[in-house]
Amino acid sequence: MGRRKARARGVGGFGALICVLLALLCAVWIAHDLLVARRPLDVWWLWAGEPVRAAGSAVWATTLLDPVLGLACLLAAVAVLRRSPAAPCALTAVALATVLFRAPQLGSLTTDTLSGLEPGLKEWALVTSGVGLVASVLLLIAASAGRGGADQRPGRLRFVPATLAALLLGASGLALAGWQAYWLRELGRAPYWDSVIGDAGAFRSLLQPPENWYLLSLALLALVAAAGLAGRRASARPLGMLAAALLLAHGLAALAAGQHAGLLGRFHALATRSQLDTVTVAFAAVAGLVALLALALAGGRNGPRGPADGPGRPDYAPPPPSDLPPGW
Repeated sequence: MGRRKARARGVGGFGALICVLLALLCAVWIAHDLLVARRPLDVWWLWAGEPVRAAGSAVWATTLLDPVLGLACLLAAVAVLRRSPAAPCALTAVALATVLFRAPQLGSLTTDTLSGLEPGLKEWALVTSGVGLVASVLLLIAASAGRGGADQRPGRLRFVPATLAALLLGASGLALAGWQAYWLRELGRAPYWDSVIGDAGAFRSLLQPPENWYLLSLALLALVAAAGLAGRRASARPLGMLAAALLLAHGLAALAAGQHAGLLGRFHALATRSQLDTVTVAFAAVAGLVALLALALAGGRNGPRGPADGPGRPDYAPPPPSDLPPGW
């Protein structure tokens, strides 16, 4: 038993190291964009979706996903180092998000349409995506080993905050999925599928997933987290917090871009579709914030491993024969 726990701690430490590596890659690419920006604020407007030009002939590399994923990786590493019962679930959440948001670049970065880039820049971006996918597999292995060596199992989440977060994440995921169904009907199956797998000629950043792929992935994360939280499963809490943070960042960035373009000031004059889109991103921002706060308060009491979790000593055992009272 002790040997298994020691092996699990070693694998967990390896998982923390991988998380730090992924966070470091995000930080390096963010530093690259800050260096090529005419003003540091241009990087924010790039993340918000504004068409901002980099200095000279340089190209952008990051999106809003990079700071959010980088922070999530650091928090997962901290959870592992603190031997939190939620650490394996945090590693799993980071791995799933990394797979979803890094996989498209393996296709878009290998096309011949991306030309005129700085020497080696496309190759390094491709390496980053490949490392992210390999690291995700290793994180899933580390998470599995961490579950096997844990001393405690996370208790069930508190009813009210877990239910609130499930409702908000589920509603946000359904709203995003509804917009994808709308675009599928408007564009047709083939053009819509092209927008999902990506058009290399329409990219803003090297590490940017296709817009509809990103929204579909965000909807999927929110719905999966909502399903787990509806059952008050503590294992769904890290994924729920990550999905809530992504929804909050997506909504705030879209609202900031709309305000910068003057759209929010003339909301009533917008077309109905634009109004609904604005309402959707505003709801995503509010839902993400409230769900994040609710999940921060939803933690249940951790319980020791019982017979269902593996061999262990029962909570109660009768006294040994030598200690029995007279006349027993």
